[in-house]
Amino acid sequence: MFKRLALFSAAIAAFALALYASAERTAAPEPLPIPEMKFNDVKEIAPGVFFRYSSISASDKNIPFGGSNHTWIVFKDYVVVIDANFPKEAADVIADIKKTTKKPIKYVLDTHHHGDHAYGNAVWAKEGAQIVASKNTTRLLKVNGPKQWEEAGKGQDGREDVRKSELKQVDIAFDDKHVLDDGTQRVEFLHFGHSHTIGDAVAYLPKHKILCTGDACVNGAFNFMGHSNSASWIKCLDAMHKLDIDIICPGHGKLARKDLLLTEKRYFSELREAVKKGIDAKKTLEEITKELNFPWYKEWTGVEVAGPDMNKQSVKHVYDELTGKIDHDRLGALPSPLDWRAGPRGVSLAGR
Repeated sequence: MFKRLALFSAAIAAFALALYASAERTAAPEPLPIPEMKFNDVKEIAPGVFFRYSSISASDKNIPFGGSNHTWIVFKDYVVVIDANFPKEAADVIADIKKTTKKPIKYVLDTHHHGDHAYGNAVWAKEGAQIVASKNTTRLLKVNGPKQWEEAGKGQDGREDVRKSELKQVDIAFDDKHVLDDGTQRVEFLHFGHSHTIGDAVAYLPKHKILCTGDACVNGAFNFMGHSNSASWIKCLDAMHKLDIDIICPGHGKLARKDLLLTEKRYFSELREAVKKGIDAKKTLEEITKELNFPWYKEWTGVEVAGPDMNKQSVKHVYDELTGKIDHDRLGALPSPLDWRAGPRGVSLAGR
């Protein structure tokens, strides 16, 4: 009798363990795959979610700069697009969107005010789209945008597509969060604080565990820090990392996993630490820059970071921050350099 009861109990326990294991497998599905992509490729990375990989290089100036990456989400009756790019590239992206769906483009998020993320606004508006942005981005485009727009199209080296277009302002401005949800898709536009710019917004797709970061997170040597608050940027990356994410769609560079956020954080944290150590040792900016050495950085970006190959503009920016020479509230009012490939080995890729 006792033997039968023991066998029965063992069978029940084994069955319960099997159910538990099955539930665990159900609760933890495999992460979305990351496709291999070439410049200007478009891939459906989740149901109704498309990513376009724009050309950019930190080491080869012969590769034409294609502006920002793009993600678009096909809702039941319309399409939502992340970033507006330049006018010329905006038209290219619209053509690609129309190859994936016949639904109208209803909303476009400007992740921030820089030209390769916002200057195509008028092109999208002609398609019937409304432009969405954080209130800080909205303010920068309205107050400083006209002058910066004029500078971007001025002279022999200015952009012809900018001269032939116009600066379209934001239609829908939000503080910290703006949600679009029609029951089939959901996207949350989130502003965590001052990162790459004071107005940075990201787009979170909780159903698909995808985060579209604009330049608040890039994959490679594409960080322009001239309008950033590096201490706040680190905190914003921490906040993003708390989200349930499988895939990062960066503003520039290839698709990546969630740990890209930690790689970005490491870069800014170690840069701040190294510059502060140099300041405390009474070293000059030139000495600090020359002595910097992050071997892991080349593994990530393919670009040397040691000594004179370091992005001098970024080092100077952090140096100025730590010595009290920067008013972060004014940074967005300063123009970005017009040479889109400026900096050592093209690292800074100005204006982004």
